Amino acid sequence: MPDITLLTRDGLMHRTGGLNWGSNALNHTRPYDSYIPIHIGTIRSNPGLFYRKPAVQQVVNFHWDDGVVMQGLFEGNGPDGYPKQISSTPNKDILGRYFRGRLGLPITRRISLNNLISYGRTTVTIERIDDLNYSLDFSV
Repeated sequence: MPDITLLTRDGLMHRTGGLNWGSNALNHTRPYDSYIPIHIGTIRSNPGLFYRKPAVQQVVNFHWDDGVVMQGLFEGNGPDGYPKQISSTPNKDILGRYFRGRLGLPITRRISLNNLISYGRTTVTIERIDDLNYSLDFSV
């Protein structure tokens, strides 16, 4: 099962993207919106894990290691027609609140690289169960 990094390509924490997507007041986002980035290298090294984006968005279920089931979307326009991020739906802040809870952080706190390192992970392990269900693991 592949790991998806929660960091930038340079191994840094996103300032106004990724888990901190909603922290940019000039964005179209809400304060705690988050997404998990999907780098093209992950797509290329794991054929069949992700599909190219369909013309109509399809809601999928993310089954987390702690028993939480979250509805989500594969969004954004990445290279070769693949999505570039994993988001929660119907609200993008569901994922942001979830990660802050897992990290033991106040809901209003930006997530730092040190928070992830202290927790013990900077990645999420993902596996496709079927077309509409994915397993995600953020356990330590």
